[in-house]
Amino acid sequence: MTGNDSGNAMTEIALALAMAFFAIMILTMVSMGGQAGATTPTKAKLPADDLHLVPSSEHQTGTQVANDARAVAPRQLIIFSEGRFLDEQLQPLETAVMAAMAQPVLAVPPNLSLAEVMAVKGRLALANLTITTLTQAWLDAIKEHAK
Repeated sequence: MTGNDSGNAMTEIALALAMAFFAIMILTMVSMGGQAGATTPTKAKLPADDLHLVPSSEHQTGTQVANDARAVAPRQLIIFSEGRFLDEQLQPLETAVMAAMAQPVLAVPPNLSLAEVMAVKGRLALANLTITTLTQAWLDAIKEHAK
């Protein structure tokens, strides 16, 4: 055999690449394998005054609106408009009346930002407060009442 090493360079490179890919494959298999003492992550605990968001009727399909049985009792509705809290008759609502509500629903205009909604929620300080957006019919009624 002659000492001709002209073809060995490509063989050496191919062997080095094969070893590198094999090492990466082994590391991947080890990292994806289950760990013996691993614990499952616990769920984050929510604060006592949960924020419940109800989708507006504009974003629901017609069948969902027709089959929706979540009717709000008139005495539980709080309408926020132009910095004021109103009842279902669009009359100013007393703080004592709002505090006595068991499951109040706060209806806000759809163009209110999230920061403004959270500020309004902070002004109320009611437990179990559900927040939703006003429908176009309510917005029209508020506009007519303001005239």
